Amino acid sequence: MFTAKNQPEKVQKKQGPARDASAVTILTSGCHFSGKLYCRGASRIGGKIDGQIISEGLLIVEEEAIITAEIKADEVVIQGRVQGKLVATGRVELTASSQFDGDISTPTLIVREGAQFNGHSTMMKREDVTKNNPKIVAMGKQKQDKQPDVGPSAKDVAVMKVPEVHVPA
Repeated sequence: MFTAKNQPEKVQKKQGPARDASAVTILTSGCHFSGKLYCRGASRIGGKIDGQIISEGLLIVEEEAIITAEIKADEVVIQGRVQGKLVATGRVELTASSQFDGDISTPTLIVREGAQFNGHSTMMKREDVTKNNPKIVAMGKQKQDKQPDVGPSAKDVAVMKVPEVHVPA
């Protein structure tokens, strides 16, 4: 603890595990979730979801999935059933096995042959979608000599605090 000169030794703090911005979230077909779901990185949903989904990355809705929710995501591929409102900053793809009832706002919409789409679509410029639906950016000290950030970097996303989700028993 002390060096030869009776000076306190510098104690190094242990760093916790680094959060991976490219994490994968998977909810299998046996899962049922009700509430607000936050995902970072690639996400696959195969179960039943009621509520709201916010995905910072690719969201894949599997064939077995049944979703009734408001969805905000970067990019979405739907293979299952979705009812609600979807806002994406990137592309939305409805595959041949998909069934979507609701409204979609996205700069790129791909509807494959066989997909069922009942609702309205709004094609927006990528800038308009991100302007109307800003991303969450971690707050912290910013260097004055640096250009202002236009969005979260991988480092910013890794330190973001995500609200806790409580599911009633």
